[in-house]
Amino acid sequence: MKKTIPIYTIEQLNSCDKHITMNVDIRRLEVHMRNLTVVDFPHRHDFYNLIYVKRGSGTHDIDFKRFVVEPNQMFFMNDGQVHEWDLSEDTIGYTLFFKKEFFEVVEKSLSLQALPFFNNGSNDVPLVVFSDEQSKTIESLFEEIIKELQMNQPYRDSQVKSLLKLILVHSIRIYQPIFKGNGNSLNVSKIRLFENLIEIHYKNLKSVKDFAGKLNISANYLNAVCKETIGRTAGEMIRDRVILEAKRLLLHSSISVCEAAYYLGYDDCSYFIRLFKKDVGHTPEKFRTLNR
Repeated sequence: MKKTIPIYTIEQLNSCDKHITMNVDIRRLEVHMRNLTVVDFPHRHDFYNLIYVKRGSGTHDIDFKRFVVEPNQMFFMNDGQVHEWDLSEDTIGYTLFFKKEFFEVVEKSLSLQALPFFNNGSNDVPLVVFSDEQSKTIESLFEEIIKELQMNQPYRDSQVKSLLKLILVHSIRIYQPIFKGNGNSLNVSKIRLFENLIEIHYKNLKSVKDFAGKLNISANYLNAVCKETIGRTAGEMIRDRVILEAKRLLLHSSISVCEAAYYLGYDDCSYFIRLFKKDVGHTPEKFRTLNR
């Protein structure tokens, strides 16, 4: 049997009966860490995840990027990312799980797709660090969510959504993007739309022209916006996403290199190997050997 990346659901983490569905859950991080004995690392989720560290240290690896853990820090993970951590025993905080369909808002600027810390883009970091004063507000909001879920009163989910929305608003206010060039709102908006399209179509579309057509702009204009805003071409952004998924498959599954190539939309395995080597510096097989 081929090894694949484990994908965990909220129901699995709660050992629910197969007939029970859950859209949201919260735990104290220290309790969650003690109960993770049945969970394999690295893994994926089928839900979004906020991980807030009130106290503690260690490292958190998200999609081949290592982050040093510090107090008052919040990590944001979408429903496809692969992660693992190594946290100190004194770590405390909160971890909140919610499914995409749970959080629907009218404001487009607060949709999950629009929030940069949930993106897979190379320009976005999946974390914020709060000041001591800001942390008090964030911690009180998490405590309110714990109370709401425990009390299970009418309109519970509506209240939890409101509290989650407040947490995300406080987070986006202090979030620091890494845009290298012209970060005007029009350019950033186009980049966000492009990143969302890449996430949907990276397996079946590879050319800048195809993506530009979906955005109703020319390929040259899309390239110019990407280069001006983040210092990378549109083609590089598409390849970044393909290579990220290739790395996930190579390190966290046992499928062959050619199977990975076909999964990612390449009929020519040799071409995929050349593409990967040009970007990473090693062939897929060598990359797998060096990093396992």
